[in-house]
Amino acid sequence: MIVFLLSITAGAQDYGPYTEIAQGWERKTINNVPSAKLSDLVKKFNQTWPTDFATDAYNVMKQGLAEKMLDDNTGYKIIYDAKNGYVEASDEGSDLGHMSACVWRRSNGHSLFAICMGQPTDPDVEIICFYDYNPNTKTLTPVPDILGSWPRKGNGHIEYGLPQKGKELIISEWTNDTFQLYIHHFKWDGMKPVFDYTNHIEDPEEYFQTNHIQVQFKGSSPNISDFVTAILSQEELGECLGAVSDDWSLRQRGQKLPESVQFTVDERNGFIRYDKVYPPLESAYTEFCFWNCSDGKHKLIGTNSGAIMDNKPVETECTGLWFYIYDNQTKTMTSLSPSEVGAIIDANTTVTYALPRSGKNIEATIHNPGKTVKKILIWNGDGFSQ
Repeated sequence: MIVFLLSITAGAQDYGPYTEIAQGWERKTINNVPSAKLSDLVKKFNQTWPTDFATDAYNVMKQGLAEKMLDDNTGYKIIYDAKNGYVEASDEGSDLGHMSACVWRRSNGHSLFAICMGQPTDPDVEIICFYDYNPNTKTLTPVPDILGSWPRKGNGHIEYGLPQKGKELIISEWTNDTFQLYIHHFKWDGMKPVFDYTNHIEDPEEYFQTNHIQVQFKGSSPNISDFVTAILSQEELGECLGAVSDDWSLRQRGQKLPESVQFTVDERNGFIRYDKVYPPLESAYTEFCFWNCSDGKHKLIGTNSGAIMDNKPVETECTGLWFYIYDNQTKTMTSLSPSEVGAIIDANTTVTYALPRSGKNIEATIHNPGKTVKKILIWNGDGFSQ
């Protein structure tokens, strides 16, 4: 989605259905807001500046649903993450309209509420509104200049990415002339998003063809759970990781897991294993771990899946190794095949792997008829050698 950044001031600009909001939101305080709950904030904003997207989002929030598809034909759906204070409405139809909102807790006891909305056609428009919520006065006060000055690269298209997890605000900016992409990162300082750094994407087409996965985390660097959450949050995981994703979501929400499922989470050693039993004689497992690369700028994340049938290991389209490389600066992961990191075992029979819970090497087992052969994939700081 590509959208224009608007100067949110009074004037004669045509913002389509958002004209009234764009020309008036920053001058109007919203009163009688009962709490800093995202549902209350969205409700009161929508009562003041009504839109179809915010209305639909609030109705789903009111039902307590985490997700609801409202139109199968256009892919119009609402996602509501109550725990993290985030909601979005998106439509994959011809108009590609959208709305998202989130809330940050401020260090002075107030909250910062942001709501973004727009459409890419007739006209191209994107609006973001920021409010300070005062729990004593029960008011939402506009703070239009909260981002201050930040290093824009031109007058091209821009879009906002409000955080569902973590607190980082992302602003993506396209140049008009060279069609390059700049991704601006804003870190949370306790009171507001503050510009941190810019990632320059010289080839946006290649960038979006590559699966860049944003990693959200607290503290100075992500842990193994953060990497697993990012991997399992991808769309269209299919049957290979779909069940792992569903059960990981249950665990993260503190809900009871099925009796057939077990997670082993070792944060200290950067290792997670998922086991699922299919009685009487079938089971499956998936392991995750990561390595710090020798350049100090990247981490390599490994996944390993296996399947057991009739008490024997089998190879399927879902088994084996896969990798992701994490960039410390951009806080994103991209996928890598085993061959790209030297983790290939040539064999004409079943091969299983074990990721390291301790140490740094991967153990491979070649299951020849009547015997097995062990091989070690040795971590060298950038990949593996045998």
